[in-house]
Amino acid sequence: MVALAVRATTAAADGPPVALASSSAETIVIVDTGPPRGGPGDLDGAAPDDRDRARALGEAPFVSIVHPGDRLGEQVDLASVLAGGVGTQVRSLGGLGAFASLSVRGAAAGHTALIVDGVPVSRVSTVAADLGRVPLDGFDRVDLYRGAVPIELGGAGVGGALVLSTRLGPTEAGERLVLSLGGGSFGARHLRARYGERHAEGRLASVVTLGYVGADGDFAYFSDGGTPLSAADDRELVRGNNGYDQLDLGARLGTVDDRVVGGVRLVGKRQGVPGPAGTPTTAAELSSAGLVGDGAWSTEVGAWTARQGGYAAVEAQAFVDRDGEIGVGVQDRRYLLGALGASTTWTRPLGEGGHALGLGAEVRGELLRDRDRLGDGPALTGERGAGAALAAVDLALVDGRVVVTPAVRLEAVVTAPPDDPQVPVGDGLEPRWDVLPSPRLGARWSLAEEVAVKGSVGRYARLPTAPELFGDRGTLVGNPALRPETGVAAEVGAVWAPATALGALDRVRLEADAFASWPRSTIALVSAGGNVARPLNLGDATLRGVEVSAALRLARRVSVAANYTRLDTAQHTAEAAFDGQPLPRQPGHALAARVDVAVRVAGHLVAPWLDLDWQASSSLDQAGLRQVPARGVLGAGVRAELGGGLLVGAEARNLTDVRVVDLALANPPGPGLSSVPTPLADVAGYPLPGRAFYLTVAWRR
Repeated sequence: MVALAVRATTAAADGPPVALASSSAETIVIVDTGPPRGGPGDLDGAAPDDRDRARALGEAPFVSIVHPGDRLGEQVDLASVLAGGVGTQVRSLGGLGAFASLSVRGAAAGHTALIVDGVPVSRVSTVAADLGRVPLDGFDRVDLYRGAVPIELGGAGVGGALVLSTRLGPTEAGERLVLSLGGGSFGARHLRARYGERHAEGRLASVVTLGYVGADGDFAYFSDGGTPLSAADDRELVRGNNGYDQLDLGARLGTVDDRVVGGVRLVGKRQGVPGPAGTPTTAAELSSAGLVGDGAWSTEVGAWTARQGGYAAVEAQAFVDRDGEIGVGVQDRRYLLGALGASTTWTRPLGEGGHALGLGAEVRGELLRDRDRLGDGPALTGERGAGAALAAVDLALVDGRVVVTPAVRLEAVVTAPPDDPQVPVGDGLEPRWDVLPSPRLGARWSLAEEVAVKGSVGRYARLPTAPELFGDRGTLVGNPALRPETGVAAEVGAVWAPATALGALDRVRLEADAFASWPRSTIALVSAGGNVARPLNLGDATLRGVEVSAALRLARRVSVAANYTRLDTAQHTAEAAFDGQPLPRQPGHALAARVDVAVRVAGHLVAPWLDLDWQASSSLDQAGLRQVPARGVLGAGVRAELGGGLLVGAEARNLTDVRVVDLALANPPGPGLSSVPTPLADVAGYPLPGRAFYLTVAWRR
């Protein structure tokens, strides 16, 4: 937690100023009376400043910010947007809508907390938050904390936190209604609506979002027939049982000053579970429905500002595999995950020197129930309760140009595993207690109005999730004996973000940082036979790297966003074959870039774009024996305004149709066989689609 908040005040075109709050090391007030920001039109908009400049310079954490409205007219989801971010790796099980997880700075996917409108969804959801289930268009801002995380957001693990926020009322560009529909390759289709309005003479604001997205997922992929050293059975197959349909609905209402806000969000999805390419399925299916409700309000108590909040979340899943194609056999199971939580944070200034104090507490309870519809036994139930206390002090030094923030979070958790006589690891285990202290020190030094140096160091902890502890009896066997994974992480870097144009460069932001972490008792999923995995505490590891990113706009015509990540990882374990090897699926180099060109034709925007996502080779296994070759994927498209609020976008993903890559053999069997063809894939055995085309039509008013 950081005791005070950055408050960016934007004068909207049709109402009073709207305050947008986010964690920071001091209070910075910016009054923007210029034209509304956001949307594709901001590519050549008159406002010269970077709208995220205040946060980049005023916050100690390093945060990547995504504004989904800027991508209107494109076929994008949360996974594809984050895949091109600095320090991030996204792993997918095969195309649109498939399970996708996020790795930040080399940390395991479970280390990145997912927080939706203040609700810690990842604590009760799957082992790693499934980005494939998150409707990007249902949110107005995405913040990815890449390392240090404000402790009121949970402190997170060494992999940071992904925070999704919904804006009340009209969009940032001032639009009340936004409609979007489109379709494309492999049966992709979507339909989405957003309506935001102000009420009570501008004192209240609301927003409602409704969306549908689906795909058939029937793309062609390369198969080596299970014999990588023989080309005799190599062939092209079509992915089956890979379709999905998803509906989402969200509604929020609150005061424009954010003192009172609340809402609900519902997501339902039905999808095939295709299995690896070598053992595809024909009928395995997973259905899920999640409902989240939350509310928060602020009050003034003397010199204190108190913020209270609460939430309730429930997720139901049905996994049906009547042919026994996946997991431990024939299955028809029902799972229920639920949580209740409440929190309070109190902040106050200390004197007049810019110092501030913040205190807080939170409680939560979680439940998992597993019922086998094919068996006669009772439903299995596991429970967990937790409480946390947190404190932070902002110390403003050198006339406020240096802000040092020591902070600590202390969490206590009690876990009661299910008493399942059929599963030895859960039979007769007593409730367990975990006490997790997480101290941290953050600092920010404003060298000049446009330059800031910042960094942090601290201890972090990640508790096993409910499915990791209790299992889902489908593809994951629970392990109630799992220890929390802890780690020490540090980062330091600088940001340069001029407020005024530098000649033809009218928007400039450069950021560079170095980071390192030392996770202990690493939790990883290890194969337990077939397609079943079990979470285990493995050895320790060291992760270190460098991130460089740049965002530039030239003469209100060309916008460039690029980033590079250098990552060096090493395992530390008693197993000689693994010790010193890089962590699996973590490439040492990654580069992403996007170029947008804005041209006005008869007053209408035409904006072609080109992007590149490249990564170096990496290994699939702990011993580094199975390698994934380096690859680069190109994308291109164009968006055009047609008048009357109508916008059309066309694009091609994986433009060069990369589906097969050559895999170098570590120990070639002969001089004529030094490499073998392998399908393009993020996770071993789950192929990704080749070239794909999409068309999107959007209307705004």
